Amino acid sequence: MSEPVPASVRIKPLLPENPKALIVDDSVPTRRIFRMILEELGFAVTEAVHGKAALEKLEGLIAETTIIFSDISMPVMDGFEFCFKLMQRPWYDGTPFVLVSTESDAQNVIKGLKFGADDFLPKPFDKEIVSLVILRIFQGRN
Repeated sequence: MSEPVPASVRIKPLLPENPKALIVDDSVPTRRIFRMILEELGFAVTEAVHGKAALEKLEGLIAETTIIFSDISMPVMDGFEFCFKLMQRPWYDGTPFVLVSTESDAQNVIKGLKFGADDFLPKPFDKEIVSLVILRIFQGRN
């Protein structure tokens, strides 16, 4: 049996031209690693250090944003609150939202999905798992 085609290759036709991602995480090293992975996948990347800063950035950028990745544990506004508040904004357009955390137990996954997240990405992550999450989300939208 041959190896399946990597998800990083399979996502290309599903994404819009010039896809853009927003990474929301208070950890500089995590944002750096995430940025490298997403840029390898062809995304332009914007960053925010917590949910409040992300909401402020998104108000003007939501129409240009392809996907949002947000950590759960952050100061000022955590990922759950950010997700919930984003979904309440009149300008929110259904852009896919993925929660990211080392705390990937069933309670957090369920809570995130109830608040409106499209998926949950456990830390640590690599290019293939990020690609698979993106693939799963965009296959369901096309």
